[in-house]
Amino acid sequence: MSIKKDFGKRLKEIRTKRGITQSMLAEIVDIDAKHMSHIETGRCFPKADLIEKFARALVVDYYLFFDMPAEVCREKMIADINKILSQTENADLVKIYRFLLHSFL
Repeated sequence: MSIKKDFGKRLKEIRTKRGITQSMLAEIVDIDAKHMSHIETGRCFPKADLIEKFARALVVDYYLFFDMPAEVCREKMIADINKILSQTENADLVKIYRFLLHSFL
């Protein structure tokens, strides 16, 4: 695959998980719906400022649009997980703890 197709596929995955349509995201980031379609199908590749707009609109870090090796993102992922856990209520934290114990031990 090409970087354009990989990026478009990942953008679409994140967008659909958020329950946002192509036309909605296009409107949020102020681009034409046809251009949005071209980005998701890999016919176009967005400039850096548009990638940043996508990230803000979808409430994700921009690096999630790219299939980067885990070791590149490891420190960022750990920091994100720690931030989420520090803001989690005790009852939910117990559930997460139990899930991790059963999943990885």
